[in-house]
Amino acid sequence: MALSLFRDPFFDNWDLFPVRESREDQRRWNMLGSCDIVEKKDAHVFTMDTPGMKKEDVNIEVENNILTVSGERKSSHEQKDDKVHRVERHYGQFKRSFALPDDTDPSKIKAKFDNGTLCIEVPKSEQKKPKTTRIPITN
Repeated sequence: MALSLFRDPFFDNWDLFPVRESREDQRRWNMLGSCDIVEKKDAHVFTMDTPGMKKEDVNIEVENNILTVSGERKSSHEQKDDKVHRVERHYGQFKRSFALPDDTDPSKIKAKFDNGTLCIEVPKSEQKKPKTTRIPITN
């Protein structure tokens, strides 16, 4: 059973903008809305559907521990003399932002783009063992 971004409390702090009220926001959500977030032993992996896009169309940034994926999907119907009867595919700009957990190392993020799927791997930082200091007892 797959986890839902909106039903599982684990994901409550990941997506900074989970509510999309306007029709334009809903279009952007549908275009790049599918995102799986998987926590592995040594990394958090974000897998996003980006159909019909190239890696040049997508921008990935991290600022203040916020991962932001943005870009633009351009329409293929730009000729003014075309008679378009129906357009169901979504075009335009999109932006998704995720708050990264404290245990991540943003300086080592890797991204791959393959066949319309964007995979972003956010490594976990090495866990520091708690330092134990023995306190001597004096008389």
